[in-house]
Amino acid sequence: MTINSFALDGTPTPIFTSIGVSVISAAYFCNVDQMSSQMFSVWLVQNGDNATDTNMIYSNVAVVASDTYVMDREKIVLDNGDSIYANCSASISATISSFSQ
Repeated sequence: MTINSFALDGTPTPIFTSIGVSVISAAYFCNVDQMSSQMFSVWLVQNGDNATDTNMIYSNVAVVASDTYVMDREKIVLDNGDSIYANCSASISATISSFSQ
């Protein structure tokens, strides 16, 4: 099991890149702003592609102040070089839990 954590900003940035075949078991998006809601977006990007509207899986999801949005109902399987990209309006930390085969 591997855990990767990132502070997000306004630019879609890779927060996880698969080495071999990887399974994402959970993703956490924590709003560290204690005063206001923030939004985040997530893309699943195949090796060699870019984050676009075509591969966006979450768009502008609001997270209330000091709360966390958890994605853990479905597992995501990524091939070698595939990535998860994310961005936010401000003050969101992202944590990805994964394992490789």
